[in-house]
Amino acid sequence: MDKFDVVIVGGGFAGLSTALHVCREVDATVLLIDKNAIGNPRKTSPFTFHDVVERYELHSAILQKYTRFSYESPAGISAHFQYDYVPFVTIDYQKACRTLLRRAQKDGNIEVLENTKAIKFENEKALFRPSKHKLVISNSAEITYDVLVDAAGIAFFASRQLGVRLPSLYSHAYGELLTDCNIEDPERMRIFTGRKYGNGGGWLYPLNEKTARFGFATVTTSADHPEEITRQNFKNALESFHPYNRMLEKSQRIRCELGSIPIGPLRKIVYGNIMIVGDAAGQATPWYCEGMRPALEAGELCAEAIVNAYKKKDYSTKNLNKYQELWDFRNRKLYSRTAQYGYNAWFRNQEEWDSAVKFVASLKPEEMVERIRYSRF
Repeated sequence: MDKFDVVIVGGGFAGLSTALHVCREVDATVLLIDKNAIGNPRKTSPFTFHDVVERYELHSAILQKYTRFSYESPAGISAHFQYDYVPFVTIDYQKACRTLLRRAQKDGNIEVLENTKAIKFENEKALFRPSKHKLVISNSAEITYDVLVDAAGIAFFASRQLGVRLPSLYSHAYGELLTDCNIEDPERMRIFTGRKYGNGGGWLYPLNEKTARFGFATVTTSADHPEEITRQNFKNALESFHPYNRMLEKSQRIRCELGSIPIGPLRKIVYGNIMIVGDAAGQATPWYCEGMRPALEAGELCAEAIVNAYKKKDYSTKNLNKYQELWDFRNRKLYSRTAQYGYNAWFRNQEEWDSAVKFVASLKPEEMVERIRYSRF
């Protein structure tokens, strides 16, 4: 086919969630395009909440459940929490993506093009015939569509062509999946703060006593950041961050995991028949930079508007803009306030970081969960 009702550029959580929820509700023709294979295993380690996994039926992708959580500074300041339930999990990104894709293929009318790059889109308007919306892809083929969904992440596929103002902050992360570790507490998820190894903080997500994900991020004002810097920050932490240098000193790398996350939402996420979702819309939480839950939820909202438009056979901005209205109602105020405060907070000195950890230590366990979920700091 070269004509589709919906074309989705990007096969991560946002694109797959959009595709799945469209396919579940209507028989619209959907094309999903990704420049890599669906479920690139080198994506930055995803953590999320256990209730999110239940809601989207992704239990088979859980790698580890956490009943304990720590928030720590390289200066030795820490806050520890214990739960009588499972608040957090870490996920096999590839398996979760493949699970969502299989469900979309089972439920609906979807075609998938992997290892295919979207080059540009063209919207041709005419007075006496229907407008023609065209997408050019890397094999020089031209695809026509009624709705284009940009879920391509930091590539900002649609925004760059539209001339949209992009987010002003980016978290550039580098980590490794390690084996032959000596993890003291495999059910404790750890988040690190401070400036020593990267002002974007770090993480230790144990998978078991011998395997863990470990990494750090650096927040900058540029979408481009040398990978060598984040790699060096990681290496420094691996060598000197006590006690994790001892836990990981004999570890062996299985693979590296890296990526860049825009911080702060776009002002608009619907432009005519073009919809922007997930990291491409800056929808990761602005403080803890959780991307999985916001992407899944935004994809569902995006799909809801598309399904409504398909049923009415009317892809006008009025109908598709329901996505913008729903997302804004649920998230805009919180995201905008957090992103504004976070601009200064990311670049504070170590003493200020340590004071923040001391404050966190005064919170109740459930307050800490809500702090992470709603990206408060």
